Amino acid sequence: MNTLPSADGATAAARLARRVARAIGGFESRLLRRTPRSVTVVGDGDRLVVSLHESLSPLECRLAADSGGRLRVEEFHRGIFADTHDDLLHAVWRSTGVVLDAGLVHVDGPTGSVLKTFTTAPSVELVLLGQGLPALGVPVNAHLHAHGASGGGVGRS
Repeated sequence: MNTLPSADGATAAARLARRVARAIGGFESRLLRRTPRSVTVVGDGDRLVVSLHESLSPLECRLAADSGGRLRVEEFHRGIFADTHDDLLHAVWRSTGVVLDAGLVHVDGPTGSVLKTFTTAPSVELVLLGQGLPALGVPVNAHLHAHGASGGGVGRS
């Protein structure tokens, strides 16, 4: 069974991603009076992640350079997102026909980017948490180096 999309399917998906990016980028531009340098859209059928690259103002970038300021900038963008969420979803639906649902916002201070993650269908996830693991007492990096491994690419993101 071939799990890769056909050429026509991949082209249609790319066109739809561009339309979603334009809709969200245009909405952000009208809302904040500044345009992100670029917009990236990645989706898997259940989720859609939109990255608004370099969308923070110069002042927000300076604030986001330290953890306290980043939290303030993120709180500000979460507030805007909460206040305009329905309007954004309607703008995307009107422009593309894509129905988005719940969403989250994350501010990446070092890059000046804002990440918005949406679900494409209402869903409830149940996470059953088991008993926690005891602390192992050895940092992963120290363990890797103690055995002569450089650790490059192992357990790092």
